[in-house]
Amino acid sequence: MKTLQKAVLILAAVLSFCGISQAQVALTQTTLTSSVNGPALYAGTSATIDQCMFLASVTGISTPPLPGSPVSVIYVGREALGVLTVNTSIKSVCGFRGYLGTQAAPHPSGDMVLISNAYQTNVQYGANPMPSGFFQQDPPIGGGCTAANIPTTPWVNILTGAQWLCSPITGTWVPGFQNPWAIDSASQTATVPAAAGTVTPTGPLFVISGAGAITGFVVPIGCNATAVGGCSFTVIAAAGSTWTWTAAGNIMTAGTGTPGHTFTFTWSASLSKFVPSSFT
Repeated sequence: MKTLQKAVLILAAVLSFCGISQAQVALTQTTLTSSVNGPALYAGTSATIDQCMFLASVTGISTPPLPGSPVSVIYVGREALGVLTVNTSIKSVCGFRGYLGTQAAPHPSGDMVLISNAYQTNVQYGANPMPSGFFQQDPPIGGGCTAANIPTTPWVNILTGAQWLCSPITGTWVPGFQNPWAIDSASQTATVPAAAGTVTPTGPLFVISGAGAITGFVVPIGCNATAVGGCSFTVIAAAGSTWTWTAAGNIMTAGTGTPGHTFTFTWSASLSKFVPSSFT
């Protein structure tokens, strides 16, 4: 009997692990390569609504295995499009506009596009089955989370555009990019070591430790650092760490990160650079 019970427990653990592994799907990011028409009420120019969008990349976007049941969804400007067809030669996707309760709208060329490539059916992450990472609600603000067990990152509320991250520092849900709560000091995300090269921000508020001459920032998923968008993040210089940043890459002017100060980097669409603030 004990042997049987042990076997059942092991099997349950394996199945649970498999379910979690299948749920973890990373969002990807690209941009529109041409403008998209929406309803005349919003566009102000055309009464037509485009059913297709042209992207800089369609890598990983899938056509549905069953007609009319999208598994890939793209999200741009608070509108989701359920993908029905993909043309890899001209890099276009066509499908349901205003998908999953969002509203069809016009979008400018160059705008940020987030891509979800798998369906999330675990109802604990949303009231209805949703594409992994795209939800119609926020997670519990300040609620506990474990990064290894969440479906993907960032969590995107497609009705508001607000993004959320599971912070390894606090073990709670904290505001991500395009989130009005991002100014909250509790939104600290993972620490990044300074490097003689580029570094990737982990959220709207994070720490840089160590030393090194940072030449630029890798644009993180969810940061709309495009020709038509905006994005900013604040960096805390770790205690005992002094690092520098140069103007060699996508940072406007050079500077030094000194302990006890914060530095905000704001994306300028016209300059195509992150512009640093003076330390506070």
